[in-house]
Amino acid sequence: MPRNGKNFKAFRTIQPSLELDLTDLLEETPRECSICQELAVNECLDCYGDPSFGIRRIKQFCRVCSQQVHKHRARRSHHPRPLHLPKELSPSGSLPEIIPRQTMQLFGVLCIETSHYVAFTRQGPDVHQWLFFDSMADREGGLNGFNIPRVTPCSEVADYLEMSPEELRSLDPKSLPACARRLLCDAYMCFYHSPSLGLYK
Repeated sequence: MPRNGKNFKAFRTIQPSLELDLTDLLEETPRECSICQELAVNECLDCYGDPSFGIRRIKQFCRVCSQQVHKHRARRSHHPRPLHLPKELSPSGSLPEIIPRQTMQLFGVLCIETSHYVAFTRQGPDVHQWLFFDSMADREGGLNGFNIPRVTPCSEVADYLEMSPEELRSLDPKSLPACARRLLCDAYMCFYHSPSLGLYK
């Protein structure tokens, strides 16, 4: 995350995404056509920056839509490239009704204020089961002693992770509960996993 100690923070708060959709970034994975939602067979990097398509997102097309889109005189110089499809999903083969999306879910956030790291981790499948881990919550023995870690439930952070960006912007970070403030103001690294590919359930 773009930050450096207490002195430099590019953003007042950073709200980690609860889910990342990687479908359109993966090779050997079926993708939807950006226009008609059929199986995409081409991807066009030149169309990515085309303002007539609206928001900047990867442009992939089925064969018919690719031909139609690139008939426009402004796009005749584009160079769409073929996508690598799994063998079982060749364009001539049978397709699933809904092309599955490949997603990853947030399960942990590492936070740092200065040199003190803490972590938030999701416990189990419920999005409201969050734990706060502080490796230096207490200390025993003074200078030559040792740190005592502590793990505490902090389900309230889920409410802030689920807020819309507009709602979050309207809040003063200083007024947030301690755990939520730590998560949103000091986030440094986010960790994601794919539940469908997990070795352990």
